[in-house]
Amino acid sequence: MSVTVRVGVEWVDNFHPDACNQNNLSYCGNQAEGFINAMSNNGHSWIFDWANDNAWETDLRHPDFGGDSLNWSDNVHFYFFDSHGGNSNHVLSLAFAVQHDNCLASSTEWKLGSGMLKWFVAAGCNAALSTDADEIVGLWGGPMQGVHIVMGYLGESADTWWTASLGNDFANDICNNNSIGQCWLDHAYNWWTGDKSIAIAAGETQDDAINRRDNETLDWRDADVMSTNWLAWKWKS
Repeated sequence: MSVTVRVGVEWVDNFHPDACNQNNLSYCGNQAEGFINAMSNNGHSWIFDWANDNAWETDLRHPDFGGDSLNWSDNVHFYFFDSHGGNSNHVLSLAFAVQHDNCLASSTEWKLGSGMLKWFVAAGCNAALSTDADEIVGLWGGPMQGVHIVMGYLGESADTWWTASLGNDFANDICNNNSIGQCWLDHAYNWWTGDKSIAIAAGETQDDAINRRDNETLDWRDADVMSTNWLAWKWKS
């Protein structure tokens, strides 16, 4: 291993009917903690693991919008978030269990990669509703501001034991110096549950974005995206 990656995870399984009301989940903790445990076991740095009421939407919101992302989600190289996700009008909303300050984090208030962040997993539903350019660029063209690759699900994802080992399997695969984007597609896709995976890479040029999408590994940690001029994406469905 030639680089050490700082890792942070946040996840929510338990919500509150009198506050940020959502249906409870069962396997977000398995996925997120499986990821950070496997990354740590492979020699990478465990920075934070915030669960349920200790996960806050301000950890994703950039300081320009009153948030604290530069101390949390953008103070690690790899950030893995697991909870409910919703998508409307090219805005991704991620659900939290407590109102600190909001129940939902809005992608319109993110500047992913303005600090240290290189790779972001949004492991809930609807990281994209389609593979059309207007959907992908409309949603991610603004929030991707230095981050290399964003990963998630195309449409809804299942909360089931079938996918409980996702984080562990994904982490072990990328720690073998395999393509991050392709590893996500392979491990997040699940024929049995209908989960469809998507990876979106940024680049200074079209060729740069495609190269990152297809070939980037953890060793590319310091190969910065100086300007996000292009997005390139692929999916498995």
